Amino acid sequence: MEKSYSVIQGFIEKNLNNKKVTFFTTGTVARSAPDLLKRIHDDGHEIASHYNFHDLMFTQDIQTIESNILEAKNSIFKAVGEEPVGFRAPVFSIPKHRLDIFELLSKHFSYDSSYVLKLSEDEYQNYQEEVPFNIDNFLEVPVITKKYFHNKLQMKSGGTFFRFFTKKMIKDAMLYSHDNGYPPLIYLHPYDYLQDREFWVDSKYFLKNINLKNSIKYFRQIQWIGIGNKSVFPKLEYLLEHFEHQGPMKMLLDK
Repeated sequence: MEKSYSVIQGFIEKNLNNKKVTFFTTGTVARSAPDLLKRIHDDGHEIASHYNFHDLMFTQDIQTIESNILEAKNSIFKAVGEEPVGFRAPVFSIPKHRLDIFELLSKHFSYDSSYVLKLSEDEYQNYQEEVPFNIDNFLEVPVITKKYFHNKLQMKSGGTFFRFFTKKMIKDAMLYSHDNGYPPLIYLHPYDYLQDREFWVDSKYFLKNINLKNSIKYFRQIQWIGIGNKSVFPKLEYLLEHFEHQGPMKMLLDK
């Protein structure tokens, strides 16, 4: 984690004129690495919440979700001395039918960026009039997808998509978001831009509980931390030629 922050901070200082960014962090990170989180906060970056554990939120009841939200907020506050105002669900795991989760988030945060919005689908024709977009005093900053390959791929401008696909496709996805009135977002995980498989988990940890799901996860590490990592910073430099970085996401609250 320390190396991950040093690498990204070096890129920020060199390419963003030291403009600040948003770090979404889980409660577990806040508890296990409070000094690092405090350093990130003291460097001027925004610390937002990424839930307590990296759970799929739609599988949990609302009482469990609120308990985890509060524990994560408290852990972040203890680490940096300030409560987070923003939230993003692990794996964007809040579907449209779990409106109760969005309503709960509006009680604890000023903005959320968990909703994946597919603008071209009929079911979202009137999305601006629906939850989570119409909750008072709560800003939803959706991640917009763009269709590729004869509408077979709904591409986001971050994560695995960012590493796997071309810089031109990423730029087009961001322009699509901008042209529809939404901020173009790039999201990256610490393992997306490190190049030496620092986050690789040894097979012995998966062998403790042998099943198909764990076996798949072991090999999917190749996808998560082994493909396209060296392309991340060159792509970011290319995109900065076309987009001006706007700063941490909480700045959207003032617009």
